[in-house]
Amino acid sequence: MSHSSGITVSASLVSEFGSARNGTEKRFFKVQIIDESHLDVTASENSSGTWDADFGKVQSYLKDNEACYVLYRLDSTNSVGYEWVLFSYVPDKAKVREKMLYSSTKANLKLQLGGGCFVQEIFGTVPKDLTLDSYNKWVAHQRAEAPLTRAELEKKEEEEQGVVTGGGGTGSVPGLSFPVDDKVLQELRQLKSGGVTYVQVVIDSANERIVSGGAKKIDLSSLAAEVPLDEPRFHFFNFQHEHNGSSVDSIIYIYSSPDGSEGTKSAPVKLRMLYSSSKANVVNIATSVDLAIATRLEVNKGSDITEESLMLTLHPPEPEKKQTFARPKAAGRGPARLTKGK
Repeated sequence: MSHSSGITVSASLVSEFGSARNGTEKRFFKVQIIDESHLDVTASENSSGTWDADFGKVQSYLKDNEACYVLYRLDSTNSVGYEWVLFSYVPDKAKVREKMLYSSTKANLKLQLGGGCFVQEIFGTVPKDLTLDSYNKWVAHQRAEAPLTRAELEKKEEEEQGVVTGGGGTGSVPGLSFPVDDKVLQELRQLKSGGVTYVQVVIDSANERIVSGGAKKIDLSSLAAEVPLDEPRFHFFNFQHEHNGSSVDSIIYIYSSPDGSEGTKSAPVKLRMLYSSSKANVVNIATSVDLAIATRLEVNKGSDITEESLMLTLHPPEPEKKQTFARPKAAGRGPARLTKGK
């Protein structure tokens, strides 16, 4: 389970979004974390045309070193009103703490605004991830699943009911589109038992399979070398550390996706979308072997994973309590005093 930042949604954001969610005036909101205490609207744009005609306006609100959420209203509706897309824009140049806060605050945002209106959630690290072309490609990929045969339909129903099967070299995990090699499950069990400290998971796009990228015993100083600079990957790492005088083992789930900045090579858009849309499903793999995830990270490159950032995410400092001072008592108040008479 990922750590929640505790950052709340401001009353003004609740009010503005509540007024706009079923109306046609607003097209999107830019939402940011203010003073590490609350979420609020920092910009908004009115509708001037159809949802796709307005999409290009988003770009002018994005900065290459500043994270934000974009709440974008489509023209389609469902049972709760207009459908909205939740974009999480966390550029690689943003500060590490900022990345951690935005990663751990999204659930609060959805919960307090009402998750039923958000029909899609998309993560981006560069402005081009939030273009109409990238969005349409992402949607097309989601809809690309071919019609299923009767046998495949029956198998899918079993998977949706939580059935995990093995044998024959592959396993099926609920909600996962591709078959999973048994080796992946075996290595995750080794990670749980302490036999290894690191497992890499790869999507074999050519054969449409989830496969192992290797498992080994490493420490944090060697982790960065396992993160490719040119392709996305999923990683499970046992961060062994000391906290409050005790030894702690924390399983970290990491999604790495190089965007072409800071010495990385941007992976093909199709491959990035494939990994991005499989993030939650890979968590299901870990869940199927009872592997407890302490927190989840999304990074551009391996050097983004530091001891400082992990400790800050796993063991955030307690907020400082404001010191209060007792007001002096007004003259004439307080306990009676004995005085000597003259």
